[in-house]
Amino acid sequence: MPDTYKVIHIMSEFGGGISSFILNKAEALVNQNVKMDIITFDTPSERLENAINQTGGQIYRVPNPVKESLPQAIKQTNAIFKQLPKETLVHCNYGMDLGIIFYLIAKKNGLKFAVHAHSAEPDNINDWRRKVNCWMADYKLSCGLGATANVFGPKAKDVVHIPNSINVNNFINQSNTPRDKAEIYGEANKDKFIISQIARLHEVKNHKFSLEIIEELAKTDLDFLWVLFGKGKLEEQIKQAVKDKGLEQYVKFMGRRDDISTLYPTMDLVVLPSHFEGLSTVAVETQASGKKILLSDNQTRETDLGLGLAEFLPIDDAKLWADAIMANLEPANVSPAMILEHFEAKKFTNEASAQLYVDFLAGKVTSYKI
Repeated sequence: MPDTYKVIHIMSEFGGGISSFILNKAEALVNQNVKMDIITFDTPSERLENAINQTGGQIYRVPNPVKESLPQAIKQTNAIFKQLPKETLVHCNYGMDLGIIFYLIAKKNGLKFAVHAHSAEPDNINDWRRKVNCWMADYKLSCGLGATANVFGPKAKDVVHIPNSINVNNFINQSNTPRDKAEIYGEANKDKFIISQIARLHEVKNHKFSLEIIEELAKTDLDFLWVLFGKGKLEEQIKQAVKDKGLEQYVKFMGRRDDISTLYPTMDLVVLPSHFEGLSTVAVETQASGKKILLSDNQTRETDLGLGLAEFLPIDDAKLWADAIMANLEPANVSPAMILEHFEAKKFTNEASAQLYVDFLAGKVTSYKI
């Protein structure tokens, strides 16, 4: 067993669930004899860079092989892989199509290759692609059963499910005062019922359906504000739809926030009507904060940490969602001690999940279900 485990993560962009997964692992693995590098097409946050540096690793930026230059991406990645120790694990957070590029370069340099399933979105996934993902993977990793079935197939074996963990202490025991709402959402909104959707502005997150729910809520006497955290390619389209529907008074765009963990106390309810999620970090964070969350019923049930805070609904009836919101106006009553107990038991704390990751790297765990 080596003194230090060396891992290099393949991460395309910063700001989503994959970068959160890597960040949380890096922060929890300081002084754990795991050295983590990253290959990315993006500029990561200072926090992520610091976390990687503290493990003794570094971040490499290479051209996006699809949007910039495939030859340069191959050339630069090969140069990086060539100088890595042979015991390095290439932890690829993508299957086909990006994954196969890095798989071939890893094999050329004699490196082991792990494929990590993060998405339950079936677009462009079929049995042939699943077979290729399994063929590429010396090790199969996943965030949940839905992602496993999607990326590797429903009968995939020897999959280590590693939770999208969080630092629970950043979410429990936070105060909630009217001043907080005024500071974040404006004085005029300090007494409103805050409904939060934390997601990139992308088709899969189903903001179109969110606007239908808002239209239904507008028919009630609820004094509410629907806040959208996130950025994405659909931002202008969604803003225009809000104007066209006359919903400006009900919707506030907050952009992407790096301080989201401090904002949960200002939220009264979180919604996530996504078409697909691997295993939502937002849902995990929401429950750690002791807040209720409504999720689309096509999301994996491992998302529910058993605290009575998660409710799953079909995304074909906006009025049903509006009714569910009206039925969940009262805050939950879950103690920090109970939250911590459930998170530890299911390995959703950074410490428990990081130990599972170390056990996987050490060969002690070859299969694990959440």
